[in-house]
Amino acid sequence: MATVLDFLLFVGVLAAWTVAIRLLDRKGFLSKHNLVPVGPFLMVKTRRGRDFIDRSARFRRAWRVFGDLSIVLVGLTMVGITALLIWEAALVRNIPPDRAPSPELLLGVPGLNPIIPVGYGVFALAIAVALHEFMHGILARVSKVKIESLGILLCILPIGAFVEPAEAEMKALPRRERARIYSVGAGINILLALLFGVLFSTMMLYGVEPVQPGIGIVGFTSTDAPALNRSWPAPIEVGSVIIRLNGTPTPSLVEFQAARSRTRPGDNVSVDTWKAGGTQRYWVVLGDDGRGTPILGIRTVETTTAFYHPFTDADRFGGPPGALLLFISLPLTGYISLQSPTTDFYRLSGPWAAVPEPVFYLIANALYWLFWLNLMLGATNALPAVPLDGGFVFRDGIEALLARFRRGLPAEKRDRVVRSVSYAFALMILALILWQIIGPRLRF
Repeated sequence: MATVLDFLLFVGVLAAWTVAIRLLDRKGFLSKHNLVPVGPFLMVKTRRGRDFIDRSARFRRAWRVFGDLSIVLVGLTMVGITALLIWEAALVRNIPPDRAPSPELLLGVPGLNPIIPVGYGVFALAIAVALHEFMHGILARVSKVKIESLGILLCILPIGAFVEPAEAEMKALPRRERARIYSVGAGINILLALLFGVLFSTMMLYGVEPVQPGIGIVGFTSTDAPALNRSWPAPIEVGSVIIRLNGTPTPSLVEFQAARSRTRPGDNVSVDTWKAGGTQRYWVVLGDDGRGTPILGIRTVETTTAFYHPFTDADRFGGPPGALLLFISLPLTGYISLQSPTTDFYRLSGPWAAVPEPVFYLIANALYWLFWLNLMLGATNALPAVPLDGGFVFRDGIEALLARFRRGLPAEKRDRVVRSVSYAFALMILALILWQIIGPRLRF
């Protein structure tokens, strides 16, 4: 987790970067090289690649069908994500302050968000952003809108790509064609997320099985954890699988928690573990979490692979919505990225058994982060908040409804209503997101 010092360092580097590009802009260096500063961002513009976009846009009928599909996908995602934010806002006060999400968790930036590994994150985000903008360009050319420029967006490091259609021509388009152009970026991200998620969950993770059912130990909560300092005959080892607690079998987290609930802080309990084909019994004096709950002081994962393909037993996770939320939250629960010691609890089976484990897990992790970052980018851009793509689709939708049901409304007044409603929704979305950070920390 990022510390205050990390945050201050990040702010300092960002400020130095912003000052540097401002100075270079004043000296005329940036304009000579087609570089355009926008706040702390630097747009690297070029006209190269427009011919490729033109060639790709030749199949106009197919692209229009895909554009219409994207409008539907963005509309459904817009409703779903907004409803999810409202639902989360209602539950926020139940989150303890020490479990409140930190601001960096809401940013999908590799290196800043602690749950996104830099390597996989940069790779997946680059593909997601490039395809997102590429599709905007194709649909713009399908509608015969000129592409002014395209390029990459820098903020110290490359963080995105862009395609810049002629603004006047965009405004002159019929609403449906404009909606296609706005929707298609998020649409391709959502479809790619579905593709990569299915490949990860089926093609890859069906080839993995647990070496031993139980509760795998991946670390300790602190240096004075009971499993480290109050266990006999030795500290419990990372990579061990707890198979019984106080004589009760623990094949799953539910059984483990049930067995622990029958104990109290200070009890001396037996912990039977499995590791590398052998078993070991430890005796541990349980600690107290400060609220009267007995603890071993361990960080764990359940060694089942059901979490990686939850839709095969969706009822276990509360139905399809619960299975989807579980699959998305794997990085938050420690099951992704797949790396040691988590991977020590699994073995490859079937055709994948012939593949070296490092290669298998490299591919599996890449597929998951391609799923996750495409989904995050698509869902974020589908929100009804200007300047996101979904915000422009929402704004045009409000204008279309007013034009249909309030035909006599003057154009000036209609524009004012559209602006007011779209900005109100944008502020509501921003408030719902900020409430996830602020709400758990407020106590009345």
